[in-house]
Parts: sequence; structure tokens; C-alpha cells
Amino acid sequence: MNMRVKRMTGILIGFLTILLLGDPRFQSSLADKILPASRSLAAGASTIAGCLAPAKARTAFPGSSEYQSARTVFNLRYKYAPAAFVFPTTVAQVQNAVGCAEQLGIGISPRGGGHSYEDYSLGGRDGVIVVDMTGFTDISYNKAAGTVTVGSGFRLGPLKLALWNLGKVTVPCGVCPSVGVGGHALGGGWGFVSRKFGILSDSIVEAQVVIANGTTVRANAIENVNLLWSLKGAGANSYGIVSQFTFKVHDVSATMTHFSYTFLKSQQAQTVKAFQIWGQVAVAEVTTSLYLDPSGGNNFYGIYMGPSANLNAVLKAFMDNVPAPSNQTVIETDYITTVLIDGGFSQNADPSVLNLHSFTYPTATFKAKSIIVKAPGFSGDGIKTFVNSLQAGPATSYFIFDLFGGSASVINQIAPGDSAWVHRDALFSIQMFTYWQNNPSQSSSDITFIDNLWSAVRPYASSEAYQNYIDQDMPLSAYYGSNLNRLISEKKIWDSNNVFNFPQSIPVR
Repeated sequence: MNMRVKRMTGILIGFLTILLLGDPRFQSSLADKILPASRSLAAGASTIAGCLAPAKARTAFPGSSEYQSARTVFNLRYKYAPAAFVFPTTVAQVQNAVGCAEQLGIGISPRGGGHSYEDYSLGGRDGVIVVDMTGFTDISYNKAAGTVTVGSGFRLGPLKLALWNLGKVTVPCGVCPSVGVGGHALGGGWGFVSRKFGILSDSIVEAQVVIANGTTVRANAIENVNLLWSLKGAGANSYGIVSQFTFKVHDVSATMTHFSYTFLKSQQAQTVKAFQIWGQVAVAEVTTSLYLDPSGGNNFYGIYMGPSANLNAVLKAFMDNVPAPSNQTVIETDYITTVLIDGGFSQNADPSVLNLHSFTYPTATFKAKSIIVKAPGFSGDGIKTFVNSLQAGPATSYFIFDLFGGSASVINQIAPGDSAWVHRDALFSIQMFTYWQNNPSQSSSDITFIDNLWSAVRPYASSEAYQNYIDQDMPLSAYYGSNLNRLISEKKIWDSNNVFNFPQSIPVR
């Protein structure tokens, strides 16, 4: 198992998601973005229950054991208290919940996997209706069309396994098996076949969406084209609740190679330099990450969509710029085994473990940030600044460079304005993560460390960040860039009363 998975198994089990802060366009009051707390809490439980009752969906309210069980908190920094949980199994029940939220003036939030870094799956504040979509797990594979239609309650592990069993196909998405497909796809969705097949939002062919007036619409290349555009990168609870996706699927029946190379702490600067040099010319069939931590973690790993006999040639431009690794693992196997390995399971595990029947869902107390670096990558001074800052940090932190770009990457062959996901000239994204779990006194210094490191490397990177690693301190411009004004215009069309909102949703103005 590679260094990254070893570290993250104990934290999140395979989980992988600015200067313009002073811009007055993004300093609107909370009233522009979320419903005031007094309004959100105005309706009592009995009123909400009465409104929800006709749809006959299962519900949970404060004070019940079911409510406490449902109130799963991913980031333990936050302990939001929803007004109610709704567990729909039909679109009509979702429509009812949306209608009640609009009628009663209560915030509403869909939840799929519940992995929001800022716990926006619980609304990002108290007093909202949480619509738990885990009852939506129907799947239909159209082999002739090369598509799959899935309920938005699917998690990535069960979805990958189902697609493998249906036809040895997949959708490009992340490694953590318990992440929900809904939020992941609507915020981008990067994974270890993304440089070949794109991010997950690129594979969305159609979405079925419950919009603010309680009706259901389809967004595809013919109907509601602009809504589909918005959903593909900015759709997580800003425009409606997606109940169903149709994705283009991709063949993964051929042999694949999983690889991992470990280097010394003293070689961290060398691996960063080699990573960004090689990444610009890497073939599309390889997608990789570089894991670094203050304790000396220095691990380069990924998936090559081909036989191991070709791996040396594929990685040559990287290996030519680093010393010999202290440890290495190369496994020629099939796609579903790479999914097991990257998900934190044994390569010899029965693939059925991806169905998560006995899976402990991860929680942590953490602060995360991200930053996008464009080609050619950090300058020499940038690498030095990053590594020196990193090595001065707490042991309970880590940094993951995910390779997005390079000349061969399919991700970067799409224009920034072709979908809401704007980061089409990124070379790599860095996830910056610090956690303190059972030591709350550590939180202040850890947060200061991660903020200071981000500020230190910002002059060598860009003002952009990856929205699936949502950070409440970032402006919307970091996530949506030149697409933001169009996203605001679409918000006015589809949700002029701002029914779907959270602290970093697309605003109406």
C-alpha cells in the first residue's frame, strides 16, 4: 500500500476534495447567500413535519435517536443542527421537500456521501432541511449508447464495482469509496484515469434536477443546455437537487499498472521539481499524485493504463530527475484491483468490499485548503519556499499534488468556458490538509500553519482553487474564475429566490 493510502486510512480511509478576498463583489451580506438564521429557525418541527407528511418520506427530527444517527459530521470542527432530515426514495418526495423549504422559508441541502470539507452537506449552518439522497441508487447501463444512468445517492465504491460488473467500464472519479457521486460530479471529480477520460463532470450527459419551484427538469445537450453547463462544475446545491445522472462510460478492460515510489525527506524538493517537469509531457494514459508531509513522507504514485513492461519508458522523464527510490511497488493488474488499492483495501480483497456494507465512514477534525499551479509549475524559489514551509509544519498535516494537466491531458483539451469547471490550464492541484483529531488545543496553530503556507506559495501559483476541496476562506472567484458572472446569471434564471444556498453557493447578485 502506498504512503498516501497508509496515511489516509487512519484519517479518512483513502479520502481524497486569495487576493480577491477584498473584492466587494464577493463581500455581500449573508442575506445574499443564505437565509437569515431567524427565518431558517422560524418554523417549528411540527410545522415542518406537517408540510412533509403528505409525501410519506421517512423523516427524522431533533430529539430522536434517528436524528442523532443521521447527523453524521464529516469535519468535526462543525456540529450543525438541521431542522429535519428527509430520506426520499422518489422524485415526488424530493419535490415535496423543496416545496416545503420554499414555503416555510427554510434552507435546504441535499446530501449524498456527506464528504463536504466544510460540512455543507448539513447546510453550512443550523436549521435547514437535509435531503438525504442515499435512497437513489438505481442503475441502468446502456451498452449501445456507452452511457449509464444512476441515482445521485450512489457512492463511488459501489458505483465503480457495479460498472465493472456490468461491462468492465467506469466513470473517471476519485479514490475514496464512500464519497457520493452527486457532489463529486457537480464539483468536478478528479481521479486516476482523469488525464485519459477527463474529470467526472465532463462525463455528465444528462441530469434530472428538482428546481426551486418544485418541478423536475432534464438538462442535456438539447434541453436546458445552460443549466447543464452550470451543473458541470458549480452544481452542488446552487441550482437544484439532482436526483439522477446519465454519464458517458469508458472502457477499462485492458491491463493496468499500479505503481508507487518512495523517496527520502531530503529529496522532497527534487521530487517536486521532477513531478512538474515530467507532468508537462506525460502521456494521457498515466495519472499520478505526489504525497508529501513534514515527517518525511515523499511518495510518487498512480495508475498507468497499460502493461508494466512499458512503465519505465512512461516514467522516464520523472525518474531521470530523481535519485533511486528507497522503496517501490509495481503491480500489473486489472482496473478493479487498482480501485481496491487506492481505496485503502488489500489488493487481494474481494471486490465486494467496495459495496461498503461493513465500512466505517471517516470523520476528522481538520482544516483544508487547495491551490492550483499552472505550467511550467513552481519556480526554483517556489519549490524552496514550499518545501521549507512544509518541513516546518506539524506532523499531522500532508500535501497532495494531483496531476491535472500536461499537453496530453484530456482535462486541458476542453476550453475554460465550455463548462462551469474553469481550471483547464492547470498543471496540478495541491490539497493542503492539517488535522488535530483529539487535540483541540492544536487547532489554532495548525490552521495558522496551513494558512501561512498557502500565502507563502501563492506568488508562485495562481489565485485558483479546486471547489471539491471547499474552503470557507476562499472567494468564489477562486473556484469559478471567468465563469462566475455567467453562473450568477444562470442562478437568477433557475433560483431567483435563492432557495438553494449555503455560505459559498452561487449568489443571486
